[in-house]
Amino acid sequence: MPDLPQASRQRALLAKLGEQYLHLLQGLLSPRCLLKGSVYALKTRCGKPSCHCAAPQGPLHSAHVLSWSHAGKTHLRSLSASDLARWRQLTETYRRFRQARSRLVKLHQQILLVLDRLEQAMRLPPPPPASRKRKT
Repeated sequence: MPDLPQASRQRALLAKLGEQYLHLLQGLLSPRCLLKGSVYALKTRCGKPSCHCAAPQGPLHSAHVLSWSHAGKTHLRSLSASDLARWRQLTETYRRFRQARSRLVKLHQQILLVLDRLEQAMRLPPPPPASRKRKT
């Protein structure tokens, strides 16, 4: 016989997971633009022997850059101060998108597990074999 209390628990859990799934999905649908990469301050020496950065303890040059990978190569692009906030926002949106996607995959796996348990709780055993009457 089906395990009705277990099936009821699995249905309730499935409804809760479904709500979480929809919430995550809505968050994934809201961004309009994403940019895979990172924005950070790059400190480096310019290589000019007369520059202040050439001294061993001298301050380094600092520039904000966008870093991304394409076809196995890392690319860097210098960013102007006016564009910095925009590019940082786009890369952060990408990072949040990927994190939400990862959570959605894990949630999907949980939903499949609960569905398997629900199926097991509702499953009936096969009927017994029909009795055969022998002719004598």
